[in-house]
Amino acid sequence: MREEEEDEGGVGGVGGVGGERRGRDDTGKTFKIQRRKVASSSTSSASFTSQHLMNQAQKMKNTRIHEMKKKKRDFVQRINYSHLFTTVILPFLALCYMIYFDEGILPANQKTLYFTIIYYNVSMLAFSAGYHKYFAHNSFKIRYAALKYIFAIFGCACGLGSIRWWAALHRAHHRFTEDTERDPYSIKRGFLFSHYGWLLKKPKITRFYDEFIEHEFPMKQSPVDVVENKEDSTDNEVVELMPQLDDGNDNGRDNDNEYSPDDTTSENYDESLRTLLIWQEKSYLYWFAITTFLIPAVITRFVCGDTITNGIIYPGILRMFLCQQSLLSTESVCHLKRIQVTIPTQPFNDKNSSQNCHNPLVALLTYGQAHQNFHHEFPHDYRCNNGVFTYDPTKWLLWTLEKLGVVYELCRTPDNLVAHLCLQQQQRVINRAKSQLNWGTPISKLPLISPKDFKNTIAASSNKDRIYIVIQNIIHDITPFMHQHPGGVPLLKASHGKDATQAFYGGVYGHSTAATNLLATMRIGILDTGNDEEVWRRVVKEEGEVAEARESRNGQAQYRTAEAA
Repeated sequence: MREEEEDEGGVGGVGGVGGERRGRDDTGKTFKIQRRKVASSSTSSASFTSQHLMNQAQKMKNTRIHEMKKKKRDFVQRINYSHLFTTVILPFLALCYMIYFDEGILPANQKTLYFTIIYYNVSMLAFSAGYHKYFAHNSFKIRYAALKYIFAIFGCACGLGSIRWWAALHRAHHRFTEDTERDPYSIKRGFLFSHYGWLLKKPKITRFYDEFIEHEFPMKQSPVDVVENKEDSTDNEVVELMPQLDDGNDNGRDNDNEYSPDDTTSENYDESLRTLLIWQEKSYLYWFAITTFLIPAVITRFVCGDTITNGIIYPGILRMFLCQQSLLSTESVCHLKRIQVTIPTQPFNDKNSSQNCHNPLVALLTYGQAHQNFHHEFPHDYRCNNGVFTYDPTKWLLWTLEKLGVVYELCRTPDNLVAHLCLQQQQRVINRAKSQLNWGTPISKLPLISPKDFKNTIAASSNKDRIYIVIQNIIHDITPFMHQHPGGVPLLKASHGKDATQAFYGGVYGHSTAATNLLATMRIGILDTGNDEEVWRRVVKEEGEVAEARESRNGQAQYRTAEAA
């Protein structure tokens, strides 16, 4: 077959370029042949890169959406809805009711106001004396079991959780103060978190806190095994077998943030107390409703002659809200150093954020628990301070109950021990201030200079304008001070290169302690005369005090548990 080709639409015969060509068959008819268009390598590469970038962008977008969904899901799951209801929703609803119906911040009925004040103190004392001092710190013993149930029931009226949960977390706060992960309300995470956030948001290391709560207040009898004595025993004693627990470093933590208990167990945790805590934890919501809604409503209606609604609002919800603010302020206001209106001091320990707040308004706000620096050092004490006239309603209640014989063995830290710790803290402050000052080279670090070398130094032409004196075998270069010396330069030059010990210590003038301290900053060496007894006596006197302070600081008692004090 004979063919004739004619290129159209561009240069013919070049491969890879699209276009048409014509051909003829044997009969002479022409026909069109369409060339296949082939993409160039550069176009193909650009298309591939663009597609790859789009895929990467889509993948990153999907990952980001997935992370946002996960964060949202975790946020929703970590909300503590029971505390959200008691600390935020209920007070907000009460506030809306008061605004909508134009109710005052105080009840119009005077009897309702009096009842609200009384019920506030009852619920606060039940919480501070029961939840805090008895269950969390074992500060005293109760003679009649009925008082334990009063504390357990009316403590629920504050809406801060069960005894077992709150007391265990409070012990964790004392043991791991300011550890941002293990302190449940660490001030290092911010004021709002230490005041409210820890209640509304569940912690990430749930396993650690679950194990810590179980260790402090176990729900089951294990790991304590109850066994019977041998058959020949006359009485049926119960033997508690203590578990062999590994010694864990309080400052360390494993990858799972598990709680590693030490070789101590919670004291005074018997079977009756275990039963009470388990019962209270299971029935907490019922008692919360009874003490927050039912009791205030009934008493307000039938005793005060007011409405049930006012009973729920004023002695119920608003009273509960005030109780919460008083209790939560001890962990926020009394741990924040920046709030200077609290007049904070740290007389016992300044290694953590706990403060003794001396502002009377803060004392009223915290219901007498403003001395947190004292409390963190002596958590077992039933008082917030060892002062006689310190405002502390909890202390007054427990003292009265002791006199009535209802409670006994109130824990009181000896005043001597309090004074010890106060003096140790003052010494630490002094040592820190002392370390910032120039006290001269310590005698033990001065070089030994023989009398011959000392004479050569004096005779050197480069030192002709300098003045060297020897006091108690210590060589001093007093050139920087010679023009300021009250006795004049000639008097100093008269002692140049000589022993001026007698002249310095009263032979000419009895110098003050300030002059002695100034002289110590000019030491350059020890004159090696072979008689160094007096020199080392001064070393013991000057540097021994520093070493003793350092040893006392390093040898402080480090409590294994929050209750070891």
